[in-house]
Amino acid sequence: MCTGDDNDIKVIKAALNSGDNENAFQQNITLGEDMIFGMSDPLIRSRITVKIRQIFEVFYEQHRFKLLVDTIKWTDEAEVVNLTFRYLNLESDEEKEYSDTFTAVSTGQISGIAT
Repeated sequence: MCTGDDNDIKVIKAALNSGDNENAFQQNITLGEDMIFGMSDPLIRSRITVKIRQIFEVFYEQHRFKLLVDTIKWTDEAEVVNLTFRYLNLESDEEKEYSDTFTAVSTGQISGIAT
C-alpha cells in the first residue's frame, strides 16, 4: 500500500504502461506496447504525447491530476530515453514533476510495421 506522492506516481505509471491486463475497466487507457518499445522514434513520441494528454484528461475528469501545458520533454542519453512532464495534483493543489527512463530499443519497426 502506498499513499500521497508515491500513490500518485503509481497511478501515473500504471496509465503509462503497456496496458496488458485482464481488467475490463482498464482497457485502452494506456500507451500500449508499440509506444513503449518505440520511444526513440519521433513519430511514436508525438503519438505518446497525444496519448499522455488524453490520459490526463481522464485524470482531470476524475479530479485527480491536471497536466501542465507544454511541459512534456524528451531527452536522449546513450541507450536511454527520459520522459518528464509537470502536473498539478488537484487534491493537494501541489505542482509535481513526473520523470521516467526507458531503455532505447531499435527494433526496425514503427508501430508494428517493418521498415
